Amino acid sequence: MKKLSILFLSVLTLGLASVSCSSDDDNSGSIEGKWAPVKMGSVVNGQEVLVNIPNEGKCDSDYIEYTSGGKFTELEYEFQNNKCTPLTDKGTWTLKDKILSTTYDGETEVNTVEIMELNKSSLKVKYTEKIDDTNSMIIITLFERK
Repeated sequence: MKKLSILFLSVLTLGLASVSCSSDDDNSGSIEGKWAPVKMGSVVNGQEVLVNIPNEGKCDSDYIEYTSGGKFTELEYEFQNNKCTPLTDKGTWTLKDKILSTTYDGETEVNTVEIMELNKSSLKVKYTEKIDDTNSMIIITLFERK
């Protein structure tokens, strides 16, 4: 679940008004709202490669909701034993200069993602994941507004 947030917040996470593509997007300047992850991927040989996120067991869509006042709620479904079990995490968020920072309740680690795109219907974020002491990978997540 924390990986989703990091991707989300891990993401979701957007330099808002400055990233907006058009002035007729009602929610283009705001990350506030519910966002469902739909694609995830990386950069391979300089190109974005995104694939659909599978929905195991036909569970409801995972989502993260950013609310005014800097709070977020993340809902993720785990499919085990032929059952969809909801898992919820909460925390706080801030957004500055296209960097979305989140901290889960009860933790001190701050997770950050860079907002690549934000408009009324989609949010694209990226972060760098360290693989080992010398290698890292750029992870990209695309969200749709619910």
